[in-house]
Amino acid sequence: MLKEIREWVVTIVVALVVVFLVRQFLLTQFVVDGASMAPTFIDGDRVFVSKVSYKMHDVEHGDIVVFDNKEGEAYIKRVIGVPGDDVKMVDKEVYVNGERIDERYVSYKGNSYLDNFELSDLGVNGEIPEGQYLVLGDNRPVSKDSRQFGLIEDDQIIGKVFLRFWPFSEISNDFSD
Repeated sequence: MLKEIREWVVTIVVALVVVFLVRQFLLTQFVVDGASMAPTFIDGDRVFVSKVSYKMHDVEHGDIVVFDNKEGEAYIKRVIGVPGDDVKMVDKEVYVNGERIDERYVSYKGNSYLDNFELSDLGVNGEIPEGQYLVLGDNRPVSKDSRQFGLIEDDQIIGKVFLRFWPFSEISNDFSD
């Protein structure tokens, strides 16, 4: 009987250590709070976030990232500008390096008070500096994003969203439309 209890304790401890290591270094989950990423994600959606993606490759245009806003809150937004890019928004259309980007995923239900902006509005002259990114929510009228808080930095990024797992009826890893 004592041997069986010891085996159970060892099994539970090993499982807890594995869970801790996975959450600490590989992936975590995130619960979407609010409407800033609608229609891509809605309030209450749950996603898995890879903490190792950006150890293997660079942050790319269109990636959806979870990051720390430097005030202890985690946000979820889409990467629009990467280092070296010149980004501006004119009449709700986003231009990266002078070319309008196709943003089928964007929702414009209502009016955004920041339909026009340039990097200079964020205190950036020229291109996005190395190690910084411009992020926007898909639901622009309600999204608090780089238009308000500026560019985010490498060390703020927790990871890349790679799977919505809740609700089960919406399980997906394609967030392009």
